[in-house]
Amino acid sequence: MLERRPQQEIEQQMSYRIVLACAVSAWIAPALAQSLADAPVGIGACDTFLAAYERCAASPGVPEATRTALLGGIANMRTGYRDAAASSPQSREAVRQQCRQTHEMARASLVQALKCDFPAADAMPTIADLPPPPVASVQAAGSAPSPISPEESIAEKANAYTAVQNDIVASHPMRKQLAEHVTNNERVLKLGTKLGVNAWYLFGIPDFDGIIERLTEAMAKPGAVPEVDPSAQRLLAALQSVNPTIKALDRYQTTREFKEDKFKLAREQQPILVAGMKNAIAASDAFSAALFDRRMALDERQLQALPKDSLAQRLLATSLHTRRLIRRYDALNAPADVPPFLATLSEVIAVNKDLASTIASLTPKPDSACADYSGSLDALVGHGRDLARDVKTRGDSSQPSELFATAYNRSVDYYTDCRKNEQRARF
Repeated sequence: MLERRPQQEIEQQMSYRIVLACAVSAWIAPALAQSLADAPVGIGACDTFLAAYERCAASPGVPEATRTALLGGIANMRTGYRDAAASSPQSREAVRQQCRQTHEMARASLVQALKCDFPAADAMPTIADLPPPPVASVQAAGSAPSPISPEESIAEKANAYTAVQNDIVASHPMRKQLAEHVTNNERVLKLGTKLGVNAWYLFGIPDFDGIIERLTEAMAKPGAVPEVDPSAQRLLAALQSVNPTIKALDRYQTTREFKEDKFKLAREQQPILVAGMKNAIAASDAFSAALFDRRMALDERQLQALPKDSLAQRLLATSLHTRRLIRRYDALNAPADVPPFLATLSEVIAVNKDLASTIASLTPKPDSACADYSGSLDALVGHGRDLARDVKTRGDSSQPSELFATAYNRSVDYYTDCRKNEQRARF
């Protein structure tokens, strides 16, 4: 699948801040830090889920390094759920539903991967809800937020999902990372300690702590996005399942334990890691597809409401056809896939020609990014033809594929700038 920056079409104006996470100072009493980590969420479904998760971590067959990583992840989840639930009554209910749904998905993944004791929700002792914290404890007096409409809540949640997907594309190209890991790992396991200080076991697969945190926050936002919520739940469960293995192996190689046990833990965990990553890749693909389909449906409706032949209408029509082309690209694996790809490519040529004519006819001229967008699609078309030729002849399509992806990413930048800088391009 193309590792690309998704077409960001924000449903409402949003402001973003970079939030720096501050580490807890060393002088904080360990007992206080421990008490904060162990404090219950206060929602029965979440505390039941985390208690079952802890039973899995305590199972005798779980390697010690994996157990440590599991317990650390549980503490982070408990804090994340507790903070999200405290923000509003709506968020509290959203967190409750999230815990119920994630329980069974995480259970299925971890029981298969670790053969651990992870009870189903109905097999656990009932844990009652605690009273929610008073409003004054989570919000300063006089700072009550203005009411937000259901439509705005849905848009904010969808935007948060899109931001998570952007983070995944930017920092976790999972297919590439897994392929490189498997290739390098085969070399390490073959040569073993002959590699000396260069014998690193976990290659290029970073943990998912940040993605899990941001996805949990997005899922806890009020409102429902029914087209995306189920795939978000599946993705969260998949990431939570594989993350402890990644963290355990990272610690394992960092402390050079692999030299003491002659790669024993590495060999045991390798099939679990590969299976977990494949599950995470499939879940990420489904999440991305759900976001894509939802955005396409919204934009199709928006297109019908725009003035015919206006810059905004031409721009959105071109974007829609280009995104359909990307979907065809994702399915371009064999000669039989070439005809539908070329047919969609011809549609992009036609709508881009109309867009270029509209841009040329306007007075005053639109922002230069609009013309640059149209020009970048000409380059995309050229690389697309080369790509189709190589796939059809079963030649080496790696170079035109890379050029095609680069041209698409460049077009997204121009498209975004055109809409931002040109009033007539907005819708």
